[in-house]
Amino acid sequence: MNNELIKKIIQFREERDWSQFHTIKDLCLGLGVEVSELQEIFLWKKDKEMADLIASNKTEIENDLADIFIFLSDLCYDLDVNIEHAVKNKLQINEMKYPIAHFKGSNKKYNSK
Repeated sequence: MNNELIKKIIQFREERDWSQFHTIKDLCLGLGVEVSELQEIFLWKKDKEMADLIASNKTEIENDLADIFIFLSDLCYDLDVNIEHAVKNKLQINEMKYPIAHFKGSNKKYNSK
């Protein structure tokens, strides 16, 4: 994980004294709003429209993904969560839940082999 990027995100927030508004609850809600903005781009679109849709909305998609990352970074910082460590741990858990032999090419949930 790029710690310098996280530091820049936190510095940006601190310089504006925004941490007073960034409660855990509000960061969680804000994260959901940002995800919804990304989802809205794709809402009601057919698979055959995706390539053109993505190309014509590339900047908006990038900005929405950046906002999601920023909110997530703020949350991780405030909750003292090392996201790189957390993701590696979750991947190990998922490797146990979804062994390749049983789940390759399958979209079934782990409790419905």
